[in-house]
Amino acid sequence: MILTKSALGISFWDNRVDLLYLKRSFGKTTVVNSLSVPFVYGMKMEEFEMGVSDFVKANRLQRIMPYVALPRRDVMLLNIELPVKVEENLSEVIGYELDNYTPFSADTAYFDFQNLGHTLDGSKVRILLVAIEKSRLKYYHDILKGVGLEPISMEVSSTAIARIIPSDSLTGGKNIVLYIGANICEISFHNEKNMEYSRDFDRPHPKVSSGKEQIADAILKEYGRISPLIVGEHEIGEIKKIIVLGDGTSDEEFLKKISDATGKEAVRVETLKDIDIKDSSGIQFQMAALGCGLRGFNENIAAMNLLPVKVNGDKSSRVLRLAAIILFIFLVSLWGGGVVLRIKKETNTLSHIKEKIMLMERQAIALEKLKKEAIVMEERLPQLNNFSKRRVLFLAVLKELTDVIPSDTYLTMLKYHDNEIEIVGRSASAVTLLSLLEASPVFKDVEFSATVKRKEVVGGRGPIPFIGEGVYLENFSIKAKLESL
Repeated sequence: MILTKSALGISFWDNRVDLLYLKRSFGKTTVVNSLSVPFVYGMKMEEFEMGVSDFVKANRLQRIMPYVALPRRDVMLLNIELPVKVEENLSEVIGYELDNYTPFSADTAYFDFQNLGHTLDGSKVRILLVAIEKSRLKYYHDILKGVGLEPISMEVSSTAIARIIPSDSLTGGKNIVLYIGANICEISFHNEKNMEYSRDFDRPHPKVSSGKEQIADAILKEYGRISPLIVGEHEIGEIKKIIVLGDGTSDEEFLKKISDATGKEAVRVETLKDIDIKDSSGIQFQMAALGCGLRGFNENIAAMNLLPVKVNGDKSSRVLRLAAIILFIFLVSLWGGGVVLRIKKETNTLSHIKEKIMLMERQAIALEKLKKEAIVMEERLPQLNNFSKRRVLFLAVLKELTDVIPSDTYLTMLKYHDNEIEIVGRSASAVTLLSLLEASPVFKDVEFSATVKRKEVVGGRGPIPFIGEGVYLENFSIKAKLESL
């Protein structure tokens, strides 16, 4: 669904051309910009470009295919009746019989028609035929193409004007639509939503003091001329009301005069209530262009298209190309959406992996720290084991010395280092002590580490107790190595 849509409506008149640029977004229609410039049929391309090109470029309208309304007096509009049996081949029959109804042949004119239904007796088909000379339509087509605009539809101004009327105002029977333009007035007859006939005439431009009255008189005069044309299938008595559009002269006094003279209720309808108009000045004279623009949003079966088949074929091909482009964009969007979702999924997975990696890195750091501590402990373990062994060995040495050393021997010092001991002290017989140590299974390589000296004991000093007067002890220093325990 396209949320915003643009449309360009163009209406040609005898003395000017109107362009209305519209947008519809979320159901709201806005007149974005408008232009009215002088125009006469036969104007040179260069003159037309001078007035219109800047508007087209400023609003970037080159890619918008406009809906166009042609002046009513440039188009021949007829009511004809054909046998019911040709209803399925109306286009071929009308093309073949065109020169019987119009001054043109199928080779010199473009035409379109609308089926208005059967006659009261059901024997014939009522047709509203509209035709235009090929050279005239080609002029309008080419002059627009010269400023970069390729029309998608060309209709008569009467059907474009009727499109701005709320649909409920045209239901419930037959009605007349009276449009009062700047220089042209149009009267059209409608049966429900279908236009059955229209006619245009010049609007008088009297002095202001008598303007309304003279305009009303001109309208009533034209109404009187048309009335005989709608007797029979379109009895005057069946007309419900006259809907007045256009110039602001349609005040209550003006409407009353129309009502009194025709015997029909003349009413105004609110045509712009759902349209946002940024600049409303002159919009009452641009109703045909507005109706064309609205056709860009809502195709109307009552609007006939005078463009030749070739142009309509171009329209179809453009529509197909546009549909292909939209489909391509849609597929690319789907693919892009899938890629985005995949990227998002991969991104989430990558983030999850990164979180796991960070957790593992923290665990690895902690593990590395534990490994270093383990290495330190492993390095210290031999020392601890050695210390433990040395402690056990030292205790064994102390026990052995306690058992071996006789009571007449006193130790003053004990050294223990690198599996070797050294004892210093006094003994009654240092040689006897040496022999005892050599006989011990704990010691080996027992020898004196210093000269043995005999000396009288002075008792009661240091670790040596008093043992009597005149007693001599030998000072000794013995070292020995330890056997493996």
